[in-house]
Order: sequence, then C-alpha cells, then structure tokens
Amino acid sequence: MRIALAILLIAFSGPAQEATASLTGTVIDQTGAFIPHAAVELDSGTKKYKVQADDVGVYQFSNLPAAEYALTILVPGFKKLTMSIGLLEKEPKRLPDVTLDIGSSHGCDRPPLRDLVLLRGTLLGTLNGSVEPPVKDVDVTLICRTFSACSSTRTDSTGHFSFEMLPSGVYGLSFRRDGFYPENATGYEYTVNSGWTSVYRPKSLEQCRNSNCDPNLRPRPVATCE
Repeated sequence: MRIALAILLIAFSGPAQEATASLTGTVIDQTGAFIPHAAVELDSGTKKYKVQADDVGVYQFSNLPAAEYALTILVPGFKKLTMSIGLLEKEPKRLPDVTLDIGSSHGCDRPPLRDLVLLRGTLLGTLNGSVEPPVKDVDVTLICRTFSACSSTRTDSTGHFSFEMLPSGVYGLSFRRDGFYPENATGYEYTVNSGWTSVYRPKSLEQCRNSNCDPNLRPRPVATCE
C-alpha cells in the first residue's frame, strides 16, 4: 500500500520545476535622466529574451535559466551598448544604473567604444583602457568636469592603464609620451558608471616624424568614416 501511494505521489507531482533567475536595471543618460522605452535584449547563445524599458527607464527579465548572457541596450540617438552578465540559479540580480553614450550623426565624431564589467560591493566606478602601439610609460591624465586634471597615471609594459574609485560621470583623457604626438582631451568622451568597470578600446598614438613632436607641425591625416 505504501509503495502504491508513493508511486501515485510521484505521478501527480509533475516534473521538477527549473530554478529560475531574474534581472532588472535602469537606463540613464549622461545627465542622470532616465531614458524611457529602451530595447533590451539578453542572448545566451541559444536563446534570446527581449523586453522594453518602461517610462522611467526600468527593464526587467523574469523566469531566466542560469547562464552567461550578452545584455544589449539599444536606444535611437545613443550608442548601442553590450555587456556580459552571469546569472546563477534563483538569483534576483539588480544591476547598477547603466549610462548610455550619446550617438553622433556626423559619422567621424564618435565616442570611443567600450565594454562594461560588473564590479562587486562598490558604488564607485573604474575606467580601464590602453594605447596602441602598446608602449610603457605613457602619461595618461584624467580630465574632470571643470576641464582640469583630476588624476593621472602611466601605462604599464603592455600599454594598459586604469583609474579606480571614480564617481559616475563623463571624463576626458589626455595622452603624452616622448616620441609620440600628444593627444589632448577635447571634450568628455569617457563615461564611468557606478558599480561598473568601463573598458575602452585602445587609443591610437602616432609616432613623431623626424624626432619633431611639435603638434603644430603634425601632418593632418585625411578623415575617413565607416
């Protein structure tokens, strides 16, 4: 009798429910204002999930299997942003606010591309980058909103640099090294998000010609746009 009862309980209990996770976050612009109705997509490589942010920029995914995802946020007038997000079983993950970089209609005047990496246990942000060619001891200066230098560092032997514990906002970067033409910040192109590491593509440095690094004598390349 007990065996029969056990069989009946198994038969009517149905299949075991899969442990699911959820993901939510908010999309903002560089002033901190909410960006409504952003198209947000999660891609596990085998399946895609799509939602739209609400009127105050909040997006939410539910009933997600544990996996590594590519999260893509797309809004007209802003640069598309893609980042990697990992979800554990039953994890209710709340992402720090994501700031989108403003897009450009000029084709050539575009901010540098970046990736975002989620930080743990901090409300500040980090800015990582590198130079091309990958040379050591390039002086990298961080330019704050007052258009004055607020921090500086140097590239390591692989050409990489990092600024940590930064308040969220937009910054400029200047680059200087003997043998290369200086690259001066002309605006605020580098966005830092609280709780994220912004990883920017390499900054191209041009070697001086004939050992003369006077920027006024620097040849002006013909601009080509993709």
